[in-house]
Amino acid sequence: MVDDFADTLHGDARFERSLFAIPLALALFGTSPTLHAAEAAPGAAAPAWQWDGIYKADLLHSRTVDSGVGNLGLRVNADAGALFGWDDTTLHGELLWNHGGKPNRRIGTTQGISNLEVAENAARLYATWIEHEFKSTETSLLFGLYDLNSEFYATDASGLLIHPSFGIGIDFSQSGRNGPSIFPNLGLALRAKQQLGSDYYLQGAVIDGVPGDPDHPGRTTIRLSKDDGALLVTELGWQERAEDGSPKSGHWGIGAWHYTARTDRLDGSGSERNQGIYALAQQVLIDADTARTTGFVRAGLANRRVNAVEMALDAGVLVDKPFGASGPSALTAGVAYARYSGAHRQAQADAGLATSSHETALEIGMRWQPIASLALQPLLQHVWNVGGRVGVRETLVGLRIEWTFGQTKP
Repeated sequence: MVDDFADTLHGDARFERSLFAIPLALALFGTSPTLHAAEAAPGAAAPAWQWDGIYKADLLHSRTVDSGVGNLGLRVNADAGALFGWDDTTLHGELLWNHGGKPNRRIGTTQGISNLEVAENAARLYATWIEHEFKSTETSLLFGLYDLNSEFYATDASGLLIHPSFGIGIDFSQSGRNGPSIFPNLGLALRAKQQLGSDYYLQGAVIDGVPGDPDHPGRTTIRLSKDDGALLVTELGWQERAEDGSPKSGHWGIGAWHYTARTDRLDGSGSERNQGIYALAQQVLIDADTARTTGFVRAGLANRRVNAVEMALDAGVLVDKPFGASGPSALTAGVAYARYSGAHRQAQADAGLATSSHETALEIGMRWQPIASLALQPLLQHVWNVGGRVGVRETLVGLRIEWTFGQTKP
């Protein structure tokens, strides 16, 4: 057993060294003059298509793990009007390559540690869709492989934190046989969005109830069936906007989700439909000359008879340029709380396991941007009642690396 653990750490150490080599290669690749030759010259019309990419890596250390997790994303956007004469239509495609260790398999938290960790490393097709805007009615329709967390249950101010619950709450992300069409397994979806006046919006989506293949989580699979059913999601909200229509920090929303297929109850007494609700809010708290502080809070409830977590709550702050222009680009901090359902705790007790009422995680990070394409974010995480195990704690230190490359946006 000791030898196996040593081999694992040795393998992770080799991987971590490779993490630095990959973004360096991408930087050279992404800044190649040949690749940028196709970009529009100053004053010229925007190109019909553009591509870009981002490489992310998390290096994590605790008393339990020394591991690295990596993710390479490539995406392309095309103006279908310029290419095919389909006015007001956008084509979008993404590819992902997930690789690295599985730190949370050793730590065993309920909510996760890194939002880059996946069940199975693979290269896969990701968000790939077509969207059409009806400008006269301010309506948009999107169809294809869709990451619902790109528009639902999302706050910009929590986006720099690496803990998964700051992307989408565990109340929703735990649902479904293979997740609810979020990273890394996406389902086929039809999404409609309606602008209500200048700032309000209403959006809804019908999504494959079982995205991908639960038996082969590394594959991109589209398989629709009556047994799988559908996931229905809706959100009503307000998004503050500038005079030019670009989004600002102010944002609130309320949402609901519902699976049409039935889910087994945790106590084995039968099945029922899984569903939940959530709310989110984000607002500038302090807007000083040298720094701006934005706060966020999100909460969600899930069916307590079929889900291990019945309630989730997370909150935090994002401080832009906390020490002025010469210091780090951002300071970010957040707390994520997950409360276990009574049915889950009873099932654990029946198995002879004592379970806490909750798991709580704290994360603090400081983001540095030495050059425009590179971000380095040292971070600290602490988890209480890891995986619901009473009194078990875990402290991690880590580094998030992000390297962007590709065409410069016009």
